[in-house]
Amino acid sequence: MRTPEDGTRFPMNSPARQSVAPEGHSQFTVVRPRRSAPDEARRAVPTRGAELFDLEPFVVEVQRSEHVAIVRPRGELDMATVETLRTTLDVAIAETPGAAPDGLETSAHLVLDLRRLSFIDSTGLHLVVALDERARRDGFLLTLIAPAAPVDRAIQLCGLDQVLPFVPAEDAVV
Repeated sequence: MRTPEDGTRFPMNSPARQSVAPEGHSQFTVVRPRRSAPDEARRAVPTRGAELFDLEPFVVEVQRSEHVAIVRPRGELDMATVETLRTTLDVAIAETPGAAPDGLETSAHLVLDLRRLSFIDSTGLHLVVALDERARRDGFLLTLIAPAAPVDRAIQLCGLDQVLPFVPAEDAVV
């Protein structure tokens, strides 16, 4: 269990690789979910005469630098993987400081870079909406980078690109 300063506990039931960086430098974490038996079974499923071989595993990379955490999920964000991303986001938020070294208050900044997603379902969209609500409530800056086409279609169909803080990739702080 990981425990941030406020005492909230976040289960880390996924293998993680983490490096410790000196003050003021980036820190990088990779989180891979554990696969269940049904999830393993979908790795090679016949589809209209063709087989899908070795689908890309879902991985979440986290990079920290001062008061900014950049979270980059890769693969399919769906019901089977959403908890891995949710837990990673909880830990990233808890471990991102909100005060500058000179003592002036600054807002923690979370960047969720969705460009490496190959799929997003309604549970993934719900997570993004809930993250925006949490950012407003808890006072941290949230920047979202939309996935590439055709994955961005679900976001556009729901109108979320109009109400959530999406920025073009070239304008993002990454």
